[in-house]
Amino acid sequence: MSLNIAAKYFIRNDVKSLLQKLTGFDLNKIFAPKFNPDLKSSQIQLLTQNELHKEKQRSVEKAKYLLQMPPFLAPRDDKKEILSQNESLNPLNMTKSNYMFIDISMDIPHDKRMIVVRESNGTLRKADHGEKEKMLQVYFPEQGRTNYIPPMFSSKNLENCLKMKHYLLILNKACVKFEPNDSEFIRVTHRVYEFVNEMNDFEQLRSTRFFGPMVFYLAWYKKLENILAFYLNESNVSDCVDLIKLYSIVHEKEIKYLKYVNEKTNDLGLIEMFIKHDLNNSARAELALRKIYENQETTKQVSI
Repeated sequence: MSLNIAAKYFIRNDVKSLLQKLTGFDLNKIFAPKFNPDLKSSQIQLLTQNELHKEKQRSVEKAKYLLQMPPFLAPRDDKKEILSQNESLNPLNMTKSNYMFIDISMDIPHDKRMIVVRESNGTLRKADHGEKEKMLQVYFPEQGRTNYIPPMFSSKNLENCLKMKHYLLILNKACVKFEPNDSEFIRVTHRVYEFVNEMNDFEQLRSTRFFGPMVFYLAWYKKLENILAFYLNESNVSDCVDLIKLYSIVHEKEIKYLKYVNEKTNDLGLIEMFIKHDLNNSARAELALRKIYENQETTKQVSI
């Protein structure tokens, strides 16, 4: 399925709202201690009740900022745009090297900054994305970004990192190194989402900025079996319903359970219909749902 279409769904307000709800908002996890050699020692202050309230509000706003999701985009077009062809310049290039030219004016956004390449054969063309990023890193360096792809992103090393459950390390590094529409960013992040889904390690990414894109990825590719079972095992019915709502938005023309929504069905009934009609491998989700029904039945008997 086209990622261009997926990207259009991802930016919808209703989709963003659902993803934010599904992500969770555990302040202890969001502000969990992280290794930082430049981290300053903690400060203890005496605050009034009003000042404490303001500090809590400030923390909530900062947490919302930290949970901003990286965009879900299709890979960019890397076609080279030729501006002119001048073969008479070929003999002048004694080094057989390409020459790059960049406008380093400070008031130009990087996406509109002109960067061109004069090839050794006289061709003048716009720089491709890789060349642009290298030139921008030379003249406008970004902290943490390099001009080479870190070895950890090679297929073999990536799998080793995944086995050690360094999900956040990989995803954060990918955000620093690549643009969100870089094919390497898409390859790395999607592989992490796949691995987390295979291992049922959803809790590792919960209350992080990557949980929403992962859920969207799983919904887009119709791989909700494990995460639905994860929520059901927590008896988290409301998140299950939000997950189904998300699925119904991105697959509105294919969804099968919608015809049952008009019936007076409660949340568990809706989940049951979704499991029955729209999941390919529903065994784990069915088992988790059955446990919820059994717990409800036990609770009723005890109350009687």
